[in-house]
Amino acid sequence: MVSCDRIMNVSVADRDIICQSKAEVTEIIRSCAASLQGGEIWMSSEDGPYPCLSILIKGEYACCHYFKNDEGEVWQSCGDLNEEVVFLADGGEWNAPEYVIISLEKAIDCMEGFWDTLERPKCVEWDALWEDG
Repeated sequence: MVSCDRIMNVSVADRDIICQSKAEVTEIIRSCAASLQGGEIWMSSEDGPYPCLSILIKGEYACCHYFKNDEGEVWQSCGDLNEEVVFLADGGEWNAPEYVIISLEKAIDCMEGFWDTLERPKCVEWDALWEDG
């Protein structure tokens, strides 16, 4: 089911933002990409913390994680940019391997897919880090 009348909780840096449109979230993503350090965005519906989409951003590069539930089902984006990137995450640095890096535009596509369905976006391939069941 596709919903355009959705409200999302978006967490970035030290604040939470209530977003009522994909355009608002896109603006947040692009702003984060424009900063020198990049950053991390967490996004979930107003109904609860799961499912949730995490987007790590640095310049034109990104990596997405999809958390289906609180029982550990986690998926990581698979990319083909062949670029190792150091992201700021959870107050530290994460040296992301080449195979997880996607373009900033693909990350925005992921956000839009998640916004529409609250499911793992179909616009990129995913690797299961942990599947329940």
